[in-house]
Amino acid sequence: MAEAKTDGLRGRLHQVQSTLHRVQKEGERVVDRLRKDARDLLGKDRKKAVQDLLSQAQKLRNDIQRRAERTMKDLEERGQKIVAAIERQAEKGMEPFVRGFNLTTRDELEKLKKRVAHVEKRLEEIAGSRAA
Repeated sequence: MAEAKTDGLRGRLHQVQSTLHRVQKEGERVVDRLRKDARDLLGKDRKKAVQDLLSQAQKLRNDIQRRAERTMKDLEERGQKIVAAIERQAEKGMEPFVRGFNLTTRDELEKLKKRVAHVEKRLEEIAGSRAA
């Protein structure tokens, strides 16, 4: 009877050991699966984080480029205004010297051109009326 009890206990012990072995194997598979899923999730999170960073960098690049273009345009306009102001000041500053040398100014030449064109037109009209 003691042997039967011992055999029964051994059988149960063997059942418990095999069950524990199956549970251990299943636990290892679950842990491996969790590790793989965690790696996949972290990989996706990292990819998303990198994509977000790249997107922000692209937006920043575009913003900086727009600002640089606006700044260049503004500087060009300012430069043109400064050059125009310097030219006007130079013309005003040179005017007394030109008058002192008794030279004609650009405005005076333009006025003379208009007067000559007007006189030529009148001469053509007079010559046309005499020929008729």
